[in-house]
Amino acid sequence: MTLSLAATLVAGSAFAQSGYTIKLGMGTIDPRATSSDLKGTLPAVVSGTYYGTVNVNGGVSLEVQRQDTLMFSIERALDEHWSVELRLGYPPKHDVKLRVSNPQLSYQPGDALGPTKVDRVGAKLAANNGLVVAGVRQWAPTAFVNYKFGDKTHALRPWVGVGINHTTFKSSTNAIGNELYHDGAVRVKLSDSTGLAFQTGLTYQIDPHWSVQASWMTAAVKHNLSTYTEHSVQKATYRFHPSVFAAVVAYSY
Repeated sequence: MTLSLAATLVAGSAFAQSGYTIKLGMGTIDPRATSSDLKGTLPAVVSGTYYGTVNVNGGVSLEVQRQDTLMFSIERALDEHWSVELRLGYPPKHDVKLRVSNPQLSYQPGDALGPTKVDRVGAKLAANNGLVVAGVRQWAPTAFVNYKFGDKTHALRPWVGVGINHTTFKSSTNAIGNELYHDGAVRVKLSDSTGLAFQTGLTYQIDPHWSVQASWMTAAVKHNLSTYTEHSVQKATYRFHPSVFAAVVAYSY
């Protein structure tokens, strides 16, 4: 009886909840994000000569690709079950691919060059289908309230968390994207997004200070996209729920 009680006390002391936990590791971000169809105008440029614009009403979109990045967070325990966490990470830069499927292009009635311009723009879009035309970097700090299941003496504990995510974007075209437009400087504007976030994970406590964790996180992200050239403008929206898989080493003190 005494030995059993002593063992229980030792275990409870060894795995007692510390005040702060620092986490560092790697994560994979799958944006699962394809924009709505681009709407607006596209420049018709042939051999460096500008011939006007054509209207684009569908069939052209942009797809954000997955990326690995460094993950970092700091967590503060409130008691043996509840904690608050600020989840950060190195801002990853995602490739953005052009997706073209039966583009809906048109021209103004009476435009004698209209059919030729539509053919030229359509051919250029088709030639760049599936290519990386831009990059987007995201900053996405997320604050969570977490709940840990099980007793604090358990080495293996699952947990869940809900919180708020704020994502800021910065995007620019690459050489392929610039050549696709061939209409002076390309300016890309992306609105910020704030939405709910959810995460779940599993912690394995190695000793009173060190542990390893695996987790999955998602968030509700929506933003507006506007692309401007000297003579054209296109607009679209993104609405997506990214999947973020992370594996970290944690130190509690």
